[in-house]
This record gives sequence, structure tokens and C-alpha cells, in this order.
Amino acid sequence: MATELSKLEWIEILQSPEITNEFDLSIFQALYSFDKNAAPASEIGRILGYEGKSPQGSLNLEIGRYAKRIANSYEISFTERSNRKFKFWDLFFNGWDRGNRFVWQLKKELKEALEETELTGIEQFAEEINKEDEGMLIEGLMKSVTINSYERNPKARQKCIDHWGTVCKVCEFDFQDSYGEIGKGFIQVHHIIPISEIGEEYEIDPIRDLIPVCPNCHSIIHRVNPPLRIEELKKIMEDK
Repeated sequence: MATELSKLEWIEILQSPEITNEFDLSIFQALYSFDKNAAPASEIGRILGYEGKSPQGSLNLEIGRYAKRIANSYEISFTERSNRKFKFWDLFFNGWDRGNRFVWQLKKELKEALEETELTGIEQFAEEINKEDEGMLIEGLMKSVTINSYERNPKARQKCIDHWGTVCKVCEFDFQDSYGEIGKGFIQVHHIIPISEIGEEYEIDPIRDLIPVCPNCHSIIHRVNPPLRIEELKKIMEDK
């Protein structure tokens, strides 16, 4: 039996609701958002809302259940540990020690399957279009903005909003004031520290690291690299 799955097999697995659930996808999407699709397992656990000394523990349990669901439909074998237990994680990830933390990295075939099925978790604003269509654009359309896993995580998002509210911290636009009940609670959150600058010891703080912004300001923030700081964009607006 094989110990590796092909890209086509991963595509089938990702698209099977009997095998893959939303939590499984959220693990992959969180990893995909990191540089080289790699991050400490404990950090992925924190992104997905787990706390305590071992936030990766719940991930390992689900990874084991997920691997067994896959094994029911595909001819695979698992790497056996010396104590007669199995390493389920290495069906999905490359792994290595980094100090006192263990890093997971999406395997190439799984990464490519996520991209081909458009299940990476990377989103574009509804009013924006793909880069290949940019040559046909008229003035006024904005560049796409990648929303990383911290921003998509509902617990981190809610803690940010509970503290800061839902008014844009750049232009002070309030969707509820302008649109009534349908705009209540609507806002995007911006990650102040770019994902590429997050180090291995970094832990998310939804109040310090996330800030509510409207889609227009969010797009403008990301029009340059590195992204504009909130204070910089406010100054631009004041000076216009």
C-alpha cells in the first residue's frame, strides 16, 4: 500500500463531504496562508481558537480521525512509530522540529489540490476581479486583497470587534448608519503585522494585531508592499 497520495486523489478527498469536513479544511487553509505553507502546529491550533499549553492536541486528534476516514476509501498505509503507534500527520504534512516546537508544512500534492479546487481559503472582495482580467479594467477598480487565516478565524475576528467595534478605524464609515439593519455588524478586519513578518514565536493578539476597516480602506492599505499603516492612510486622507 502507498504512503503518499497523488494530487488527483487529494482533489477527490477534498471534494468529498463524507471524508473532509470544514475543520479539516480550516487546518489546511491556515497553513496555506503562511510563508512556504509551513507553521508550528501549536500556532495553527491557536489560530483555530484552541488555548492552553498544547493547542495542537485537538488538531492531532482530528488529523488522526481524518486519516482513518481517508484509509476507508484509499489504499494507504501509515508510518509506524517505535511504540507501535502511527504517525497520521505525515500523510498530510512534512514535519520537523524548530526549537521546542514542531512545524507542519503542506505536502506538495495537497497544496496543489487545494489550489486546483480553489479551497485555499484565499479570498477576493466581491467587487474585484482576477489579475488576468486587469488589462480590461476601467478606472476605479481596486486590487485584490488576500485575507489571511487570522482574519478569517471567527473567534479572533469577534474578539477584535468586541473591543474596537464595527466602525472603520481609518475613515469612520459605519455600515449600519448607511444601510440600516442589513449593515449591522458588517466590517472587515485587517492584520496589522503582515503574515510574512510573523516569526516562529509569534502568538496572535486579536486586540493588538487586528483592526476593523471598511473594504475600501482595506484595499488601499494593501495597494503597496509593505501595506500602509492605519496612521499613514489616515494622514493621506487628511492631506488630500
